[in-house]
Amino acid sequence: MILREAFDYEFSRLDPTGPHIDPPHVAVYELLMVKDASSRAQPGLASSWEVSPDGLEWSVKIRAGARFHSGAVCDARAVLGPLEHLRWEFPSGQLWYWDPVDSVAAEGEDTLVFRLHYPYERLPSLLWGTHSTIYNEALRAREPEKFGFEFADGTGPFRFESWSPDRISVERFDGYDGPRVRLDGIEWVSILDEQGRLDALERGDVHVLHGPPLGEVDRLREDDRFEVVEFPQASTFYLGLDWSRSDLGFGDLRVRQAISLALDRQALVDAALSGRGLPVWGPVPPGDEFYDPEVDRSRGQDLERATELLREARGSEPITCECVVQDDAAFRRLAPIVQAQLAQIGVRLDVRYVKPFAPFYEACAAGPPSFISKWLWPDAIDAVIGFASTRCDGFPNFQHASIAELDDAFNSWLRAGTDDELRAAASLVQRIAAEQLPYVPLVTPNDVWVHTRRLHGFAPYAADLYPRYGAAWLDDGA
Repeated sequence: MILREAFDYEFSRLDPTGPHIDPPHVAVYELLMVKDASSRAQPGLASSWEVSPDGLEWSVKIRAGARFHSGAVCDARAVLGPLEHLRWEFPSGQLWYWDPVDSVAAEGEDTLVFRLHYPYERLPSLLWGTHSTIYNEALRAREPEKFGFEFADGTGPFRFESWSPDRISVERFDGYDGPRVRLDGIEWVSILDEQGRLDALERGDVHVLHGPPLGEVDRLREDDRFEVVEFPQASTFYLGLDWSRSDLGFGDLRVRQAISLALDRQALVDAALSGRGLPVWGPVPPGDEFYDPEVDRSRGQDLERATELLREARGSEPITCECVVQDDAAFRRLAPIVQAQLAQIGVRLDVRYVKPFAPFYEACAAGPPSFISKWLWPDAIDAVIGFASTRCDGFPNFQHASIAELDDAFNSWLRAGTDDELRAAASLVQRIAAEQLPYVPLVTPNDVWVHTRRLHGFAPYAADLYPRYGAAWLDDGA
């Protein structure tokens, strides 16, 4: 049977080096390790791994006999190619979350050896993130403009059939050497309208959807035709302010604090998300394993203090500026409320909506004075480093934030050798970011999937971005 899924964005190219990772990636490509629901590493394309007694060397065994869909051998050297490409594709050099790694080498046909500068307990997070999916780099390098559009080559349970912005199809890869796959194929369709996605599900045109109309979720839970899966998403909506705009005062902590204090985040959750989400003041979403609840406790809107801080910083001079906003239904509900709340203290945002994803990122990189974005990442602190550290200035830290104390906390995270050290560094990152506001966190939405009860083995969970399809199957509905 063919599984049909309705998704809430147009599709980016089916290429791990592209601007966005969509659900088809996890069907076509594999990761060396998989982050399970308890945030622990499980085998993926890697069958096993060992850590040296001093913690400085990880030896990762590649699954015996693995091949790409093209038939090319997927041995240690073939796996090293995409990892090195992804590791060094960042504009300023090595991707920041690879900082603990000194070198990666293929030793023999089936072993990758990661040598570290210092012991780092979180090394699996480099290998289970969707930006580290394994693909045939030799094939991509020959025709990079076609890869992900006209062809793709991974080792996953399904292989590429066709791509367009509004439809991707894959078929079962009979050469897959992992667990048995029961679906004949999968078709994802992009339906941008929330009600349109739900109508397609209720008509039976699709078996599963991501992002129903949030006001319909409770009704869908009561409908015995469907199963609803809901949890806090590994993401945060946030307001970015360009610190280089001295004329607007965004480099002044008092201005950022005033803007943060002017926001009624619970009202944003209620109006923009139909209550299906959480207000946040710190950078880490509540569903993350390293979330520190103390960061969000006893915070709220304070218009009087916001006005006072803005007056101290700016006198009577108002703030008016453009605000670039990602163009989708949730952002279109959220942005006008943020506009109205900030207008109460004399901050006026002129909203310009830009299509996701690549056009929006290009617009942010062009240097607008403000923007509203949302990051989506399986490991929150790793994401925050990219969006707030000095070393990522300009991309993806589009707001040019630079806080020495926060950079030091990020370094503590990247050097943590034990779970206790990780938790201490994560809490420090959250406390500093909530006070210094490299960007202004807004809300964390709930992730909501709805599927027919005919679909089995489909199990989205909060620790990972997208559900995996290898164990999914459809009954005949009889």
